[in-house]
Amino acid sequence: MSSKKEDPQLTEISKKLDTLIRLSALNLVRDIKTQKDQIALLSDSGFEPKEIADILLASRITVNSVIYKIRKERSVKEGNRKHAPPEEAEVQEEVQRSEGEATQSS
Repeated sequence: MSSKKEDPQLTEISKKLDTLIRLSALNLVRDIKTQKDQIALLSDSGFEPKEIADILLASRITVNSVIYKIRKERSVKEGNRKHAPPEEAEVQEEVQRSEGEATQSS
């Protein structure tokens, strides 16, 4: 098996696209006052919690917690389980995973 090297041009294009996406996301939330509303908008726009944390310079634990609360509130408002939050065990696993990654990167 031979290892393939990444094409430098593709790597550069990927970095530029990532920057444009982050700038667009920041533009989306710049006039939104609360972090909760910023997270809700970015999550509804399809960003993953890790991406939201990176964009807003927040911790993944905070973002995951806020998304959990938003889903729970929406579930109660709609009176159904369509947008039900993940089970508490799943949230705890994600928090532990995030904490582990944070410790490893330190």
